[in-house]
Amino acid sequence: MRDDFLEKLFWCRGLFLKPLLVLACLTLSTASALAQQQAMPILSPGHQLPSPSVKAFRIEKPIVLDGYLDEESWSLADPITEFTQRDDIDYAEATERTEVRILFDKQNLYLGVYCYDSKPDAIVATELRRDGEMEGDDIFEVMFDTFHDHRNGYRFRVNPLGTRRDAQVSNEGQVQNYNWDEKWDAKARITDLGWVAEIVIPFKAVRFNTNTSTTWGMNLHRTIMRKNEDVFWVIRRGYTLTRISGMGHLEGLNDIEGFRFRIKPYVTGTSLRSLASDGVTHYGGQIGVEDAKYMLTPQAALDLTVNPDFAQADVDQAQVNLSRFNLFFPEKREFFQEGAGIFQFGTRSRLGRPTDLLLFHSRRIGLSEDREEIPILGGLKLVGKQGPIDIGLLNMQTRKEGDQPEKNFSVVRIRSNILSTSSVGLMFTRNTDSPLGGSNQVVGFDSHFTFLRYLSLEGFLARSSSAGIDKKNWAGKGSIRWSSDSYLFSAQRLQIDENFRAEMGFVRHAYTGWKGLEQTQFAVGYKPRPQNSWIRQFDISGSLDRLANREGLLETREWQGSFGAELQSGDVFGIDFSRTFERLVNPFRIAGGGGTVPVGNYDFQRVNARYRAYRGRRLAGTLSFTRGGFFDGTLTSVELSPVFIPSANLSVAPSFEWNQVNRLGTTFITQELNTAV
Repeated sequence: MRDDFLEKLFWCRGLFLKPLLVLACLTLSTASALAQQQAMPILSPGHQLPSPSVKAFRIEKPIVLDGYLDEESWSLADPITEFTQRDDIDYAEATERTEVRILFDKQNLYLGVYCYDSKPDAIVATELRRDGEMEGDDIFEVMFDTFHDHRNGYRFRVNPLGTRRDAQVSNEGQVQNYNWDEKWDAKARITDLGWVAEIVIPFKAVRFNTNTSTTWGMNLHRTIMRKNEDVFWVIRRGYTLTRISGMGHLEGLNDIEGFRFRIKPYVTGTSLRSLASDGVTHYGGQIGVEDAKYMLTPQAALDLTVNPDFAQADVDQAQVNLSRFNLFFPEKREFFQEGAGIFQFGTRSRLGRPTDLLLFHSRRIGLSEDREEIPILGGLKLVGKQGPIDIGLLNMQTRKEGDQPEKNFSVVRIRSNILSTSSVGLMFTRNTDSPLGGSNQVVGFDSHFTFLRYLSLEGFLARSSSAGIDKKNWAGKGSIRWSSDSYLFSAQRLQIDENFRAEMGFVRHAYTGWKGLEQTQFAVGYKPRPQNSWIRQFDISGSLDRLANREGLLETREWQGSFGAELQSGDVFGIDFSRTFERLVNPFRIAGGGGTVPVGNYDFQRVNARYRAYRGRRLAGTLSFTRGGFFDGTLTSVELSPVFIPSANLSVAPSFEWNQVNRLGTTFITQELNTAV
């Protein structure tokens, strides 16, 4: 027992000591930069308060949602008019006037938005698809921190055509769930003075505290596309809209109520006629509940599903995998969307890198490794808040399907908010009928701390338990990150023992016969803003990603240097150079018939050039070209995503990816085409 304790002690020391030493060096080396950042004004001279407030005006008669702000109630609300640029010119006054008025009644929150524009015929509005990104459109959006916990919120976006997009944001923007959908509405129209939008958000669409008088965090954002100009109600250097701790305040909400219960049932039917001479017709079908939601309290939601049919969920976006590691596909099924951020535990995607490890990934429930549906008998989920405590509970049962046995999946997640924007938490997962026999269980502890606005420290420690395995079954991470508008520094250490098994989670680097993982990542960046008329910001960065097994054998090492620039016109270009070492301890079969790369050491280089045209033009899009080594061959890759806007209300946005691999005298080509109108 004592030897096992000492082993874990030295294991943890190796995991966390290096990042702490890096933190000490970072603190000393950036002392002057910190002083400069602290001395920098948080807001423009026109804003004297770091957190402005506005009061919502209560009405008794509901607003008619038609895109016309002609009800007398709108004139009674105090308008929000002070908007400040983040781009094109930091902290400058907005070049076009914006007025926002906020009303509410017992069931709904209303926003009346007038986006004045000196050239209304130049307003860009093309996206008509619900939940389209609207990257090339004029937009208005609002972010609400309904619990006023400075961590989590809801994002609502609309363009001049009334097209809507929403998202649930958790952990200060570290988790943004755009697959979350709720019922809210908006009407918009273009006028001779600009464009106007009426937005109604039912209180039943969000979760909130039910105090006598409720204060929400709030921020507002408008994009004027033809000017490449972004303006905000509250602006802080280095903060984006999803940095919820940098919001203003919406006050005066009282005597409001959400929903108590709703249900989404479904019925399917089939009719098959036999080809035999008797011509017998066979009928079939099924009935079930996709999602029944009951609000135990305004802060806690209980979801029930019975015999669900998830076949109608959005299909996964096609991905070409030329690596030897697992692809990550996000969850899109509605039942799992409520409170998805609470269940986040592990490493998130950063610096363009994919997710490396998650203790819980809901796609493991009811979907096979080949993404085929496994029938779910039913399940319960509880997510909510009790004071500073976030709670998530999940239990699901699947049926036997072919070679897939019936399984039960359970998750317990508790996270406590501490300090101003920090948290600590626990997670426990269990699934029955593990391939090793019995059940697989994982328990983990994680923490996230934020200091000095831009400095974050994260870590977790987890242990799995499977039949017959009680050693070398730990995983852990320690990371330090400084991310401001001008500087980036990131250091991360991830360790996974060879017997660690998160069967309800996701491990990107796992492969047959692996012996655990030790991953070290470093990144530095400098993003100056030169004072000239054609370059807005440079982006100069370098990174190292080193992967070894737990025996210390180096398997992957990638150095990368990048240089890029954003022009005042909105165009962005860049060039990346990378040098990669790969040691294959097992043969690597390239997906799609590209052959097999034998065991051995491979050292190769690549160059990538990329260009993104400003989306405010009729013809825009992105172009990326990559050329370099690919294990024992060469890779040429082209990615093209043009955006063509033939008329004010129509855009065509196909995307095309072409890869050519040459190795051992043979050529292997993959092509992928997607279209969006």
